[in-house]
Amino acid sequence: MSFLILPLPAYPFSFAVFGDSLKGDSTYKRLIEKINSDKDIKFCIHLGDFAEEGKLKEYNKHIKMNKLLNVPIYHVKGNHDAVHLGYKYFKDFFGRSYYSFDYENAHFIVLDNALKNNFTKYQYDFMLEDFKKNSKDHIFVFFHKPVFDSTTFFPDFLMDSRQMGDLMMKVFKKYTVKYVFSGHLHAYGRAEREGVVYIVSGGAGSPLHLPLFAGGFHHYIKVTVKDNKVVDETVKIY
Repeated sequence: MSFLILPLPAYPFSFAVFGDSLKGDSTYKRLIEKINSDKDIKFCIHLGDFAEEGKLKEYNKHIKMNKLLNVPIYHVKGNHDAVHLGYKYFKDFFGRSYYSFDYENAHFIVLDNALKNNFTKYQYDFMLEDFKKNSKDHIFVFFHKPVFDSTTFFPDFLMDSRQMGDLMMKVFKKYTVKYVFSGHLHAYGRAEREGVVYIVSGGAGSPLHLPLFAGGFHHYIKVTVKDNKVVDETVKIY
């Protein structure tokens, strides 16, 4: 397993979140250029679905495009990334599909609900243990398929197990998670439930699922952490 080496943190800091870039190379390239122009952003997290059929050539193309980024990028496994031999390529290139890391006063946890449309017991136990050990001020969680419909337009894009989704939301509330980010739906959505902000950001280049008024636009999310405050900004890509 390989690990990214992050630059020394400069507090306060910002990071970018986005997902679903397959079939959208030109838009994804503009997104990268936009991020590179923002010197506040220290790293990125891709919410999955960059390889339409899980093919090696798709992985290689995505990695080549990411070399244009001036900052490190972390990956969430998407359902398209994992089909066929994609699950193997994901592990080969990015390591384990669920993991956590710290940056300044924030804790980040990445989970995998790509193929089984659920979270395994191993992941659930890992998450609970991770939360218990955390000593940082802010917790951010990332996985591909949403547990909560932040748009109110496409509930069919939620993970299949509503029971597991409801359980996860109770855990997020218990451990005072600040934000939960997902992709899968090619649009933008934001909602708050019991103190937790749920954001869908699936607009990194893929063909959009919703009209403009409902969140159907290409974008990324810029998250800024300063002291005890967290602010999210939606940056549109034209």
